[in-house]
Amino acid sequence: MTKLFVFKDFIPHLRTHFEVTGDAPVALELTTATDLSNARLEQFSLIFSGSASPYLLQGLYELTHPRMGKIELFLVPLGQDEVGMRYEAVFSRFLER
Repeated sequence: MTKLFVFKDFIPHLRTHFEVTGDAPVALELTTATDLSNARLEQFSLIFSGSASPYLLQGLYELTHPRMGKIELFLVPLGQDEVGMRYEAVFSRFLER
């Protein structure tokens, strides 16, 4: 069963590196974590930065992290900045009553 990640799971890993596994591994750095939750919804987003080329297309990717292990995230490319390509993973789910 896939682990249900929450915002606080990612906070200790800001500014650390994740690797997208596959034929051509891609290194990503978790640069920003933003919590937009309210009383009814848990909502947060993660911003990752990677090299400008090659870049990843929108899709589901397996990432590995030295402390978190293997995780799957749906990444969306946001565009390039002065450092490289930026990607976002968004989490949104209703809170249990």
